[in-house]
Amino acid sequence: MTRLVRTGTMLAVLLMISGLAASCASTDPVEPTGEPETTAAPPDTEAPPDTEAPPATEAPPGDEDSTPWWVLLIVLLGLFVLIIALLVGSKRRKAAPAPAAWKANAQHGYAEARWLSDNMTEPLAIWHGDAEYEGDDAAGATDASRARVWDQITPRLERASSELYALEAAAGPNSPALRASQGTISALNETFAALNARSDARAAYRTVSEAGEPAAASELTAARDREARAGTNLTEAQHRLNAALTELSALA
Repeated sequence: MTRLVRTGTMLAVLLMISGLAASCASTDPVEPTGEPETTAAPPDTEAPPDTEAPPATEAPPGDEDSTPWWVLLIVLLGLFVLIIALLVGSKRRKAAPAPAAWKANAQHGYAEARWLSDNMTEPLAIWHGDAEYEGDDAAGATDASRARVWDQITPRLERASSELYALEAAAGPNSPALRASQGTISALNETFAALNARSDARAAYRTVSEAGEPAAASELTAARDREARAGTNLTEAQHRLNAALTELSALA
């Protein structure tokens, strides 16, 4: 609709200027307003002279009312400038850049990464380790709410990584967007790995501590130490992820 209005306006202006040029170039003949007066010649008392003065030459009709050529040239030049201005303005409006796609990538990536940061916690890892050890026999292994959360982690991690990789591709070298996307992807992968390590350490401790035969004290101590290190690593990874999300939030 805007293009039709703009085209109609341009045509109207062109027709107006063309009409102006035509009106300037045209000349209207001057018609006499009345019949010429006739005067009776005086009676011939003398013979006419032998010689007569040559009749005065008159300018061709319409020469005095014709438009100078330079006026037409100015009108045509103005018409040309108007056409060029309209064409350039139309091209500039068409070339207006669309909203940057990286903004949506930053927002979606941040949303997914924030959910992961809030849910990849040590209690969830401990629950999953117990569930891995106990199977379907214990009530703790059938916690439907935590099971749904655990099942969403991998798909959400893939979506977050996809959005952040797109943000990284659109970012310029050494730009804040590049640093934020790379830092968040690295922190997400590190936290996810620490979450699984904490779950595995929990399942290993349960296996050693609840074995049919009493485990050696050294094995039990090693299992406890593994759990403690895994918990510390998960906590530190979560801190780095939160820092990366703080930087990413400035873009989202």
